[in-house]
Amino acid sequence: MAQDRPGLEVQIPKPGDDRPRLTRVAVITLVGFVIGVAWPRLAGVKLVPSAPIDTEAAAPSADDTEPAAPASALAAPPAAKLAPAGGTPEPKPADPADQLDVSEAKVTSCRDAKGGRKTTCDAIDVDASVRPKILTLLACPAAKDLKGKLSLGIELDFASGKVTELIKGKSTTLPDATADALLACGKKEFASVSLADVKHQSEKYTLFYLVEFAPPAEQAAKDPSADANVTPASGQATVGWEVAIVRDQPKDGEIIARLMRGTKIIVSGRNGDWYRIKYDAKGAEGWVFRTAIGM
Repeated sequence: MAQDRPGLEVQIPKPGDDRPRLTRVAVITLVGFVIGVAWPRLAGVKLVPSAPIDTEAAAPSADDTEPAAPASALAAPPAAKLAPAGGTPEPKPADPADQLDVSEAKVTSCRDAKGGRKTTCDAIDVDASVRPKILTLLACPAAKDLKGKLSLGIELDFASGKVTELIKGKSTTLPDATADALLACGKKEFASVSLADVKHQSEKYTLFYLVEFAPPAEQAAKDPSADANVTPASGQATVGWEVAIVRDQPKDGEIIARLMRGTKIIVSGRNGDWYRIKYDAKGAEGWVFRTAIGM
């Protein structure tokens, strides 16, 4: 007799058992969303680029009377020390050139080693050595509050390389005693003048400067740039442009000089974007645009 075998059990799903469980799907979806959004923030990862930001300031407009400053001007030397914009300006230091008006040198005679006078004389350039000594005459007691002209003759001896004598010329308007006192006072300063590097064709020369003494107030009255628009300033600066244009008046003045890069200048005043400068050994003055000297 055959053994009874257990019968097969067949389960038939109920309606709805084959549908996905929405609760489980929702939980998985939420977890995935949180991970996808939070993880990049926690890790510091940017999924999209940041919006561009314009960090450059507006460039200043170029002045149409001067050339634009080259890139090298950005590395300009330290600016001169200027008077503050507000309040009482710093007092301008005394400048000997403000109290003396010194003419160009004029050679009146030249001689050979034996003293023989020549018919023609070459032009010699001793201004850089002699003019600073002329300015020291202001320190002489006789120069205090002095007004008048001194025709200053200077004897040069290239054999010894020195100034051998100071003489009074006919164009002198000062009293004789005052002029003689100035010459005596200046001899010590002129004794230190060196002629070693001066080119010359003769051994001895006589040259004259016309030196006009005037109180500072009178010199200011003669200065066409001494007006209410000029702010006092003092200090030194260096030309930063390849060529800086110097004018006799700010902005629209006539061009009187061109200074090469690296030229040392002295700042003496300001009028807006323009600076008054002294730019050579003779004390010549003019105006340059501010960026030309790194201002």
